[in-house]
Amino acid sequence: MMVHLRLWRRFVLQAVVRETHYRAHFLTTLVVGLVQLGVGIVPTLLLFGFTQEVHGWTRAEVIALVGVFQIVTGLLATFIAPNLNRMTAYLTEGELDVVLLRPVSSQFYLTLRWVNVAELSNVASGIVVLVLGLAQSGVTPSVPEVLQAVVLVVCGLVLLTAVWSAMAFLAFWLQSVNPISGVFLGLVEAGRYPLAFFPVAVRTFLTFAFPVAFATTFPVRALSGDLGWGPVGLGVGLAVLGFGLARLLWRRGLLTYASASS
Repeated sequence: MMVHLRLWRRFVLQAVVRETHYRAHFLTTLVVGLVQLGVGIVPTLLLFGFTQEVHGWTRAEVIALVGVFQIVTGLLATFIAPNLNRMTAYLTEGELDVVLLRPVSSQFYLTLRWVNVAELSNVASGIVVLVLGLAQSGVTPSVPEVLQAVVLVVCGLVLLTAVWSAMAFLAFWLQSVNPISGVFLGLVEAGRYPLAFFPVAVRTFLTFAFPVAFATTFPVRALSGDLGWGPVGLGVGLAVLGFGLARLLWRRGLLTYASASS
């Protein structure tokens, strides 16, 4: 474990060095992120221009939710997307052969090797929007509530990474999974809105099949004091299960892998 942590720290340091050589990329990412954030807030402002509350959610709470969504998508874009988007190239161009020869977990390497530091600007803007939303709602979370929210966000990130990894690992059988990644990103957009806004069947899907609710809706409810430790425990259990299933799929895929460079 310590070896992998030290290695990941080196990955991050290398990414920071690369980013210092391309400062324009950082500024471009920041501008694009702010535009996306604005696009996410505008529908909320329009909706709550006609009402004070929708399915138990106020405008301030939904703005806080948009902030959490920006944080989660920013973290995915920083640490996960640069890697899983390369999955097809790893398999078709023979790069996986080199990875398998390294004295580290191949799944770890393929999932966390590349880091896009510029996307952390979106995480920062998301934190600002979250704080503004909580301030407007008059909510002051307690330490246990903040802890619940942090644990839920981590569980949500693990679950979303497990789902995206499972989709990416289908490349062992489908060769190209780029369209599937597009489907994943489209489904993630549902996390921009409260779970209560959807029909019951969709809520179930977004909680258990595609668990984006653990990354967005549940953390905001925790910060508002409307959530107990039960959903937190459920999130931890599902995160462990999701990681295990993704690990099994990876190993199953390796059994079918034939070197692309041989």
